[in-house]
Amino acid sequence: MNELGHFAAAASWILALIGIVTGGFAGITGKLKWLRTSANATLLVFFTCLVSFAALAYGFLTDDYTNQYVWQFSNRDMSPIYKFSAIWGGMDGSMLLWCLMLTMCGALVAYWSSHSSRKLMSWVLAVTNSSSLFFLTMVVFVTNPFRYVRASFIPPDGNGLNPLLQNPLMAIHPPMLYAGFTIFSVPFAFCLGALFSGSLSNDWLRLTRRWTLVAWGFLTAGIVLGGHWAYVELGWGGYWAWDPVENASFLPWLTGSAFLHSVMVQERKNMLKVWNVWLIAGTYLLTVFGTFLTRSGVVQSVHAFASTDVGWVFLLYIGIMIALTLALTIYRRSELRSERTIESFLSREAIFLVNNLLFLGICFATLWGVMFPVLSEAITGAKQTVGIPFFNKVNVPLFLLLVFLMGVGPLLAWRKASWSSILKTFLWPALTASFVGVILIWAGIEGFYPILSYSLCWFVLAGIMLEMHRGMRSQRVTPEGQISSVRGLGNLLRRHRTRYAGYLVHIGVVIAVIGITASMAHKVEKEFALKPGESFQVGRFSLTLNSLDAERKKNYDRFYAEVLVSDRNSGKLIGAMHPELRSYRRNNETTTEVDLRTSLREDIYLVLVGTEGEQAALKLFINPLQVWLWIGTIVMIVGTLVALLPAKQSIQVRVVADDKEAVRT
Repeated sequence: MNELGHFAAAASWILALIGIVTGGFAGITGKLKWLRTSANATLLVFFTCLVSFAALAYGFLTDDYTNQYVWQFSNRDMSPIYKFSAIWGGMDGSMLLWCLMLTMCGALVAYWSSHSSRKLMSWVLAVTNSSSLFFLTMVVFVTNPFRYVRASFIPPDGNGLNPLLQNPLMAIHPPMLYAGFTIFSVPFAFCLGALFSGSLSNDWLRLTRRWTLVAWGFLTAGIVLGGHWAYVELGWGGYWAWDPVENASFLPWLTGSAFLHSVMVQERKNMLKVWNVWLIAGTYLLTVFGTFLTRSGVVQSVHAFASTDVGWVFLLYIGIMIALTLALTIYRRSELRSERTIESFLSREAIFLVNNLLFLGICFATLWGVMFPVLSEAITGAKQTVGIPFFNKVNVPLFLLLVFLMGVGPLLAWRKASWSSILKTFLWPALTASFVGVILIWAGIEGFYPILSYSLCWFVLAGIMLEMHRGMRSQRVTPEGQISSVRGLGNLLRRHRTRYAGYLVHIGVVIAVIGITASMAHKVEKEFALKPGESFQVGRFSLTLNSLDAERKKNYDRFYAEVLVSDRNSGKLIGAMHPELRSYRRNNETTTEVDLRTSLREDIYLVLVGTEGEQAALKLFINPLQVWLWIGTIVMIVGTLVALLPAKQSIQVRVVADDKEAVRT
C-alpha cells in the first residue's frame, strides 16, 4: 500500500500541473477543449489524492509498521478512532489531509465549471490547481508520509500518538479547521480568475458567496472545537491562551469575517472592490501562514509540530502569491475603481468600513504579538515574548467596539440615515442597555469591561428584537385585523432569509460574548489538598474526597480520585467527580484528565494535580456561564446554515377565471 499511496500522490502532482497549463491555455485561447481538459484533470487530482489518503489510512488501521510515519504515530494498543486520527497527528499526514480537502474543493469547482463564464472558469481552475500543486509538492518531495522504516527488521509495535492528542475532539477538530482553511482557497481562486480574465463584475462574488459562508462556518467550528479540546484536555481551566498556533487559526477568521461584511457593500454599491480583493487574498494567505507557523518551528506551542526546515518554502509561496495579486491589481486598477463614494458616516456602508478596520486592527495586533518573539530575536539576539495581558489589553476594547457596531451597522440605512430614524431605531435599546448596566453595578458586578460587555450585548439583542418586531408588524394580518405573530414571523423569514440569518449569527456572537465575559471575569480558582473523608468548601459548593484508586487500562495506567460535590447550604449531593492522572506506558508520559460538571449556570472543573501518600492535591475552577460560549457557537453555525439555504424561486402563473385575467406568484 505504501507504493500505491506514493504513486497516487505523484500522479496527483502531475495532474495538477496539467490542470494549470490547460487552464491557462483555455483562458488565453478561449477554447472549450482546453477548459474540459483542465476540468477533467482537476477531478482526477482529487481522485488520485483520495487513493493516496486511503492507502495511508489503511496502513494505520492495519498496523503496517513498515511505514515509518505509521510506526511513529501509532501502536497496536490504540483504539481504531485514535489510529485514524493519528493520520494527521504528525506533519506528513496532516499535509496529505490538507491536500485531500484542497483537491476536493477543486473537484467541486471543476464539476460546476459549466455553470459560469468559460473565460473566468479557465483561470479559476488554473489558480485552484496551482494551490493544489504547491501542497502536493510538499507531500511528494518534502513531507512524504510513505517512507519505509530504515531498519533491518520490522518493529513489533509503534511509538504511539502523543497522549494529549488521544482525545475524541482530535478526530474532528483538525478536519474542521482544515476544511475552513482549504475552502477559502475557492474564493481566492475566483478572485484571481476574475483579475486574470478581466471579468470584474460582481459575478465572482455571487459565485463564491456560499463557498465563503461554508469556509467561515467550518473555521468557526474548528476554532471553538480546538478551544474545547484545550479546555477539557490541558487541565488549566481555560480554553484560549492567545497561543501562537491558536492565533494562526484566528487571523484568517478575522479577515474572512471582514470580507463577508465588505462584499455586501460591493454588491449593493459597487464600492470597496480593491479592498475585497485584498481581504480574500489575505484570508487565503493567512491560512498558508498558519501552516508555516505550525511546521517551521519559529514559535513554541503545544499545538505545533516538531521543528523542520520547510518554513522557507511556505514563505516563498506566500511571497509569490502576494506579488502576483499586487501585479494583477495594478494592471486592473481602472476596472477596480469604486463607482460610488461614502456619502455619510451615518450609513450602513460607512459602519461596515469601520467594522472592517476594527477586524484588521485586531488581526494586526494579534499578528504582531505572534511574531514579536521572532522579530525581537532577529534584532536584539534575545527572544522576548508577549503574554495574555498584552493581547487582552489591546484586543478587548476593539472587540467591544465591534460588538457595539454589530448592533448599529445592520440597522442603519444605506447611503444616509436621518437623525430621526436613528433616534427611533436606537433610543429604546440604548436606554435599556444603560438600565442593565446600572442593575449590574447595583448587583455588585465589578470591573468596567464586564459591565460594558454585558450592556453592549443587551444593546445588540434589544436592537435585533425591536427590528424583528417592526418587521412582523409590517406583514399580513388576519381577517379579524389582529397581527398573527407566527405567520408574520414566517413571512419575514421567507422574504428576508439572508438578513435574518445574519441576525441569528449576531445573536450567537452575543451569547458567546456573554459566556466569554463571565468565564473570564468571574472565574473562581482554588488549590487544596485532601485526605479521604476531608472536605473543602468554596462558594456554594462543598467537596469531599471519598477515595483514591488505580486501574490498569490497555494503553495506560490510570490513577483517579472520587470527589463528592454537595450543595453547601442544603447538603444535597450534586454528584461524584473523578479527575485522574494517566501514565502512558508506550510514551512514558503522564497526562491530566479533568472531570467536568456542566450546567447552564456554571462549570465545576476539577483537576487532580498529584498525590502524596493518601493525600490528593486538587485544583478547582468554577467557570460561570461557560456553556454559553459553546451554545453561542452552535447558534452561529445554525445561522450560517440558514443563510446557505437556497432562495425560494418565484414563478409567475397567468390565471384566467370568470373572464378575468390575473397574475399570481
